[in-house]
Formats: sequence, structure tokens, C-alpha cells
Amino acid sequence: MPDFALELAAVQAVASLTEMNITNIRPGPDARGIDVLFDLDGRCVGAQHTTFHSDEGDSPGVRGSPTRAKEESIARGTTTAFGMFAKGDYRPALRLRIEEKIAKAAAHDNRDLIAGTWLVISASVNRWGAASSTLIAPAVLSADDLNVLCPITAPAKPLSQRSGGRAVRCNQRGHDRDDCDPSCSLYGLSCNDCGSNPSTPLQ
Repeated sequence: MPDFALELAAVQAVASLTEMNITNIRPGPDARGIDVLFDLDGRCVGAQHTTFHSDEGDSPGVRGSPTRAKEESIARGTTTAFGMFAKGDYRPALRLRIEEKIAKAAAHDNRDLIAGTWLVISASVNRWGAASSTLIAPAVLSADDLNVLCPITAPAKPLSQRSGGRAVRCNQRGHDRDDCDPSCSLYGLSCNDCGSNPSTPLQ
């Protein structure tokens, strides 16, 4: 079931962390593959949201996260802190989440509604009954891994080599054009000011 509170909070966290001009965050039309709508610099943008679970996909034919189900079951029966083992390699489960959401977004043509689609992933969720099963330790999170897991449609400088360790917005003038993400996969915006060749945003 969709967790609308978590979806909206995740986009609000993106706005706070990046200090981007994200306003009017609101639920999106799920029937069109959009979980959240928001305004960015006067344009309407959509977001797909998903929650990472470290064991998802481990058992063939089993959907969801057995670890999350176990954690929630324990949490319902106690108010005392408890521990669970967390899986160290986040990549297989994260790849599964990314690929599923890309497929869902690609099934819809939303160009009449939004300027682009973002993928927002919640991990290490600070919620009783969710913290262990959604854990990704920051120390093991690798920009190079994320570049592999998040395919782009045109060549771009690796994320770790861009200004400040991340891509800049394509409509932000005055930056090195090599720092631009021409796939629009990080920001969902067409490359319109930096001189890069525009590509089709994920719809």
C-alpha cells in the first residue's frame, strides 16, 4: 500500500537537503505512475517514490521484504528497542527498486502534465519497525555504484567527478557543462541553458 506521508516527507527532505526551489508538494495521480507532484522553478515535476529494503529480491518468486515483515511483527509486540541483522550489500535490492520504478514510469506518457520525472528513494527510514530492514550504511554508499545502478540515456561525467560531488541543474547558468547530467535522470529537467544536447526526460 502506498505510504503517502512517507512519499511527501521524502520529497520535502530532498527540498531541504538540496535547497532547491521546490514548492507546492502534493500527492500525484498514481494512475499515471506519479506518486508526488511538486513545482520547481515554475515547472510542474512528478516523482516516483520507493522504499529500499535490503533483502528484497533475495528469494525468487517472493515479493516484498520478509525482513520488513519480521521487523514490523516484532515492533507491534514490544516498546523495547531490539536489534536485527542488516544486509551489507545494498546493490541487488536497490537495483530491483530502481528497475521496477523506471518500468512503471516508462509505461506512462505524462508530457502533458509534468516537465520530467524524478525517482526518490527512502532508506534508513527513521520509523519504529522499519529502521533495520531499510538500512543503508552511509559509509558503504558509493557514488560509482549509484552511477551503475541508475542508467542514463546519454554520456555524462561520473557523479563523483562533478562539482561538489553531484550534478548541477541543467538550467543553472555559469556552470561547467561537463557537470551537467544530460540524461535529466537526477533532476527531471531538459538541458536548456548549459549547452548540452537535450535528451528526453524519463516519462
